[in-house]
Amino acid sequence: MEEMKLQRLENEQFDPDQWEEINLGREAGIDVSCYARKEFMAIQMHQIRLGLEKGLDVRKYARPEYDWFQMEEVRKGLERGVDIGTYASPAIPYDKMRQVRKGLAEGIDLSVFLHWDAKVLRQLRKAYQSKVNIVEYVKEGYESEQLEAIRLALEKGLDIQKYLVKEFRGIAITEICRGLERGLDVNAYAAIDYSWQQMREIRLGLEKRIDITLYANKLYSWQQMREIRLGLEMGLDTKKYRSLMYTAADMNRIRMSMIADLEGTELEADEATVQVGDFLITITGNEMEAYLEVTGGEEKQYAYSEVVQALHQAGVKMGIMEEEITMLSAGKRYPRPALVAKGTEPGRGTDGWYEYFFDTEVEKKIKQSGDQSVDYESIDWLQMVEAGQRVAYYHEAQEGSPGITVTGKLKKARKGTEQKVLSGKGFLLLPDQKSYVATGGGTIKLTGESMEISPVYVLENVTADNGAVDVNGCIYVKGNVGKGAKITASEDIVVDGIVEGAVIQCGGTALLKRGANGMGVGMVKAGKNIGGKFFDSVQLISGNDIFTNGSQDCEMTAERKIIVSGNNSVVSGGVLQAVKGILACHVGYGAGTQIKIGVNDVVLHQKAVIEKKIEEINKELSILGNAYLKFQRKYPAEIRNSMRDYLKIENAIYTKEMQQEKLYEKKQEIEEEIKMQEGAKAIIRGNLYEGSVIEIDKLRWAAMTISNVTVKREGERIMVEHN
Repeated sequence: MEEMKLQRLENEQFDPDQWEEINLGREAGIDVSCYARKEFMAIQMHQIRLGLEKGLDVRKYARPEYDWFQMEEVRKGLERGVDIGTYASPAIPYDKMRQVRKGLAEGIDLSVFLHWDAKVLRQLRKAYQSKVNIVEYVKEGYESEQLEAIRLALEKGLDIQKYLVKEFRGIAITEICRGLERGLDVNAYAAIDYSWQQMREIRLGLEKRIDITLYANKLYSWQQMREIRLGLEMGLDTKKYRSLMYTAADMNRIRMSMIADLEGTELEADEATVQVGDFLITITGNEMEAYLEVTGGEEKQYAYSEVVQALHQAGVKMGIMEEEITMLSAGKRYPRPALVAKGTEPGRGTDGWYEYFFDTEVEKKIKQSGDQSVDYESIDWLQMVEAGQRVAYYHEAQEGSPGITVTGKLKKARKGTEQKVLSGKGFLLLPDQKSYVATGGGTIKLTGESMEISPVYVLENVTADNGAVDVNGCIYVKGNVGKGAKITASEDIVVDGIVEGAVIQCGGTALLKRGANGMGVGMVKAGKNIGGKFFDSVQLISGNDIFTNGSQDCEMTAERKIIVSGNNSVVSGGVLQAVKGILACHVGYGAGTQIKIGVNDVVLHQKAVIEKKIEEINKELSILGNAYLKFQRKYPAEIRNSMRDYLKIENAIYTKEMQQEKLYEKKQEIEEEIKMQEGAKAIIRGNLYEGSVIEIDKLRWAAMTISNVTVKREGERIMVEHN
């Protein structure tokens, strides 16, 4: 029977790519008869073969009327166990299939919306994910790029509704949202008369606190607006080039000339030299200095008033240097011209600055005891504010003092630089554009130019009886967290009391002041840092650093560093993994500890997955490319350009090349991340006990008892250096 099948296959006229898919299937030990048919293109065979190799029921999609992209979506649905019956139809385009499939995997059924565009389905899926509703905007006919901007605005809690106009492009809506995020008066530019680029220029001007009325004119191009804005930011007199008669290039030329003049780098006028009696007086081109040379043949004394009178006759009126002239009147001669007058440069004003009414440097004020351990219980991590409370005030930049030349001309003072309007959430910028007040009570945090006020949910004690606690904001537990409890927060979690056998997850920092005893089942996972006095038998996963004064039998994973403070701190047993390194005192006391630093398994797995995907896409591109050339050789352009399969192949090549490009970019990012992780070190300030193992990028070193060392990788070996 098998020989008959082979004979039948050999009688078929398959192309090389089809034969390769058949042979790969036979080598894998699968029944190729369901796809070894002439009506299947090689790329379709490829999708069926992948399904067979994974044990899927390929009868659900092994039909010629499905194109290869549709086959791929059905195959992936079968792999993930979703209900493919909601989208597995040759009449549904693959891009719609993809959104329905992804939605089903996330518990969202988009099949009722299949009459809408695939890009719209994508925005609906993401909206459902983030629990916002954009269906009404879809029904009103907003396009996908507009829907994306609206969705992001709703996710941030922005009141975008009253500014929405169907004529706005998505990027214009985004510009309005950026202004709303900073508390700007977006009415200044939220108008259909402006392009999105013009909106951007007005927004940037509002952020820099300049007078936008000087250029917020729809008749200006956005390039002209930009030149005026940049000039205003530097304190230039833009009325010299604000006229609509000037092009943006003209404006730029005038602006750059004014900057050169302001900085004293302009092409200066020629020096002016005047002979007054026995004195040759020279005034520099910028009129900031005057020099005097005595040219009379005989040595003699000159009266002070005589020298000053000569300077006045030459036009030197200000900045006269009395000491130099007194020396001249005393009969002292100079081999070269003497500096006798000097102008005053304009003074630069003070820059704008923010006054904050809360502690902005909590992390810098963490107390340490005499043995250098951290006093976690004294950390006042959550800075609390009340609704309506003033949290910040902006002090405007001030003008400097004007300058003056030796000829008496005033030089304009230079104003200090204004600071940007603060971004963030949970506060309101009042109409004076200076005062910031909290819109609700919560905890406040400043990061760079971003200030955020997040709601805080205060709990006394949390036990399993409370059920799962899940909030959008911060959680502050004044008491204890008991076994079986589960706490989840989008921001920070702070616990004053004892944590035992609980699961704690947050998007920000997890500060467990007294640490945690996981009792073998506890876990703490934080998007940022994890900190606590002592951790025992608990799993810790941090997106940044882990800080503690000691640990026992813990599994710690940090994307940056693990820092164990204290001159007598102990790490006993457990596995500590940190991408950028570990700092500790005594490690492995009583039970050997495994330390892993450098490139972690997650990053290596990500790299391997991406490389596998690239390999797969390269294979598909090869098959598609061969099919494309086959059509080009077989049919003239006027025929093939109207053929459905040819156009699908052309589109598929473009799509796969885009996917390939993104994967290569992602691979490069990971490789750069891996490179940055090189140089990770384990710094042991006390004893590293025998039985401990240090692994750096898969290189392993079994420690003997040793003190005060740094362990790092050099080439293909691990080096141990005494500190």
